Amino acid sequence: MVSRQVEQGANFALGAMLRGMMPACAVRVENTRVVVGQAGLRLDVLVTAADRAPVVIEAEFMPAADVEREARDRLGLEVADGRRAIEAAVALRYPEGLEFSEDMGEAIRDARLEYAVFYMGRTRYTESGGLVGSAGSVESGDAGDGTRFPESGWLAGSAGDLAELVRLVSVPQEAVDSAADALQNGIEGAVAALDEMGMSRPAISRAIAELLGMADVPQTRKMACAIIANAMVFHDRVAGIHAGVRPLAMVCGAGVANPKAETIAAWNHILEINYWPIFAIARDVVTQLPSREAARILRRLYMTAGEVESSGANVAHDLTGRIFQRLIADRKYLATFYTLPASAALLARVAVSKMGVDWSDADAIAGLRIGDFACGTGALLSAVYERVAVEHENAGGDSARLHPAMMEEVLYGCDVMPSAIHITGSTLSGMQPTVGFGQSRLYTMPYGRQEDGSVAIGSLELLQSSTLMTLFNMSDPVLRTGSAGEETAAQALVEAPDGGFDLVIMNPPFTRATNHEGAHADVTNPAFAAFNATREDQTLMGRRINQLGRDTCYHGNAGIASAFAALGDRKLKRGGVLAMVLPLSAAAGLSWRKFRQTLARDYTDLTVFSIAANGRDMSFSSDTGMAECLVIGRKAESSEGRGRFVSLSARPRGFVEASSVAQKVLASEGVRRLEDGPYGGAELTLGDMPSGETIDAPYKVDGSVWGSVRTSDCSLAQTAYALADSRLWLPGSLNAVELRMKPLGAVGKLGLVDRDIIGPTPRGSFDRTTASPMATYPALWNHNAKNETRMVCAPDSQLRVRQGMEEKAAAVWATASRSHLNLEYTFGSQPLAVAFTERESIGGRVWPNVIFEDPRFDYAFAVWGNSTLGLLCYWWHSTRQQSSKASITIRSAESLPALDFGALSDEQLEIAADIFDEFREKELMPAYLAGSDASRALLDKRVVCDLLGFGEGVYEGVRRVAGKWGAEASVHGGKV
Repeated sequence: MVSRQVEQGANFALGAMLRGMMPACAVRVENTRVVVGQAGLRLDVLVTAADRAPVVIEAEFMPAADVEREARDRLGLEVADGRRAIEAAVALRYPEGLEFSEDMGEAIRDARLEYAVFYMGRTRYTESGGLVGSAGSVESGDAGDGTRFPESGWLAGSAGDLAELVRLVSVPQEAVDSAADALQNGIEGAVAALDEMGMSRPAISRAIAELLGMADVPQTRKMACAIIANAMVFHDRVAGIHAGVRPLAMVCGAGVANPKAETIAAWNHILEINYWPIFAIARDVVTQLPSREAARILRRLYMTAGEVESSGANVAHDLTGRIFQRLIADRKYLATFYTLPASAALLARVAVSKMGVDWSDADAIAGLRIGDFACGTGALLSAVYERVAVEHENAGGDSARLHPAMMEEVLYGCDVMPSAIHITGSTLSGMQPTVGFGQSRLYTMPYGRQEDGSVAIGSLELLQSSTLMTLFNMSDPVLRTGSAGEETAAQALVEAPDGGFDLVIMNPPFTRATNHEGAHADVTNPAFAAFNATREDQTLMGRRINQLGRDTCYHGNAGIASAFAALGDRKLKRGGVLAMVLPLSAAAGLSWRKFRQTLARDYTDLTVFSIAANGRDMSFSSDTGMAECLVIGRKAESSEGRGRFVSLSARPRGFVEASSVAQKVLASEGVRRLEDGPYGGAELTLGDMPSGETIDAPYKVDGSVWGSVRTSDCSLAQTAYALADSRLWLPGSLNAVELRMKPLGAVGKLGLVDRDIIGPTPRGSFDRTTASPMATYPALWNHNAKNETRMVCAPDSQLRVRQGMEEKAAAVWATASRSHLNLEYTFGSQPLAVAFTERESIGGRVWPNVIFEDPRFDYAFAVWGNSTLGLLCYWWHSTRQQSSKASITIRSAESLPALDFGALSDEQLEIAADIFDEFREKELMPAYLAGSDASRALLDKRVVCDLLGFGEGVYEGVRRVAGKWGAEASVHGGKV
């Protein structure tokens, strides 16, 4: 029998393993004389690296009674090497029995380690994806020394997972946030000089805008300053690496007589080394500036660069990318929203895990092709690069040696904004700033009106071809993409072969050609209104996407994002991985059906993330204001049609949380299925902290909705799924009971869309005006809170027949009915899913008609649709993209699960009419209060027990569902 080993032996074995996984770090084990002022203090494992905060690991065999205290006590100690404070310490518990292992290294490699991390001092939750030290709900506050993640319990993983945790917590996050703030403040200060110059010397301002490929607007001047600031931050780093590069203070400091000339000369020297993506366009912008303005801007940004440097932040942490995203001039049309770094890390980790690559093989990695055809600032490409580097290092490789191949061959980035490509090149170059490379594969794509009179639609032109000529001339240095020199050709050929990519990862624009609301009201085609496109250009570009998107999953009502999904599918090889940030409507919208059909037909190993929260926390991007989902799947010859649907309780607030969530999802096995009954899914926990729920669910070839998204209690999804399948299976019930259900379109007929009623002639035949009790053609048109608290609603409008349209108006009026379905249902404020009008009325924009052959069905529909079971069906079938607002379209309503009214007996139909009469004057509370609304409870009892004939136990189960449903964030919208 092996004798008991000492902890030092385990620590040495762990240290050796970490050295192999972290070649850029120094890993010291059981060393003394490493802490300032405490020469005798022995640290179990100390990990240090340039531009990183030191991290200590304190480890013990189980029961590890003192390990947390020891880890906490290390916080704030100053490491002698570099005189940097320990900001994070990991408490590690070796599993029980490890101390009796004969081969400690092998035992640790195979062990399930448990660990928690402690952070020093004040800890903030940041939109930057920064590390979090607590999982509480407060966004900022003094956590005191020893803030713990997770708050309670332990993370669990392999030695590789522990190595990743150490990498993540070594980022000096407060320094990164401080640097980002300093950078933004500096840019805003410098831009004042450009604004003044724009008024007095507009020709220079226009020349700078042309360099950036943008319009001459204030945002463009901010962009120019951001690019200069980015180069200046990198300047001092380069000066510390290469002899002969003068420090920034010597070229634009306070005592320099001509900062413009000195800076240009210095940057020309740097360009002789490499760094073209960072310095070329910055130099050319400075060259355009008059000397006085140049001096003012350079001196202001010199101070900013000093603040960034003194913060201790590594410049590779996407600082400029974050700032850039706030400055995009055409954001309202391009709908480009910054993928938060933590979200990007989550998406990248799950996507890369599905690739099936031997990560120890550098040649195999060099042979990969990874593309983002809407790359923006490169957040997703950066996250993928970092993930690939981690996988390679964990397998014993050196990620620095990968850099030339990653930049020259592996990573493809395309965008319509030249300045975005600059930032992407800068960010990716910064991954290994000391390693040069040749021509990269980052391209500014042709967009808008071209010189030959045609129009182009950016990366989506690749839907028609594997190659695309990108035209530019050498006066557009922003289009140069190499690090070791300037592009010498007059044209760049984008080579993106169909079926040629191993991973396509994107957060594409969400704009829709049909979105003519708000700021887009006067825009011909909002999807193509960027860069001051004329109405004619927008029309032609709309025709172009319709042409190129034919026979794909593109749909105009889904928007440009569906075209990028089609592009990603086309470019992927069999076995390749598609990873996308999409609007949540992709999970349920009828216009997204072809996309869901494509996945069901050709993709396997599907994972879908959504967030069961409200406000900004329901999206993975910054500032979208709408719910989003992450969709990751692997292209295959055939699909098993099952996927993992993950509903997070909040979006990841930092890299550690994102990594832990991904690890938990990837490791989870035996997850309950959607069809298995209302018992819920598998709870996701970080330590003892609930972080979401996951369920195994089918995705069908008919493209039916993925109702499991954005659901905190998966038992509701299981009940709704069974109900749509004619089985009433309630939480707490062992078995289901039969309940005849049919699609609404099979028991009734849906009416017309509002454009067919009052649209421009000849489409519409009516004009709408104010309501009148004497109206010949009454209409229930818009939402009116005071008019919608009872099932019986009064028409709020009347229609007048247009001259010469009498015959068509008669055909429209033939669709009038007493039943109306709510198309835009705000559960947090509206009581009714179904409204009833005493007279037959035309249904308008949000209250279309539902026409039944048997008038008795009107009463059954009203009482069923407004009961808890009807509300659940509506919620399951709808898109839940807004906080508490669910939407369906008239066409998607045809497949809305509804009670089969035709299967009801005459007696049941009479009961339905009686229930309706009883409730016609009763006030109902907003739907989210269904669990506490006495009127809704009575309605449920009458429907469940009297109409459907079930007993008290079923009624109690329905009321349990009402309470659970009202607790969903997508229902209450934050009102609880």
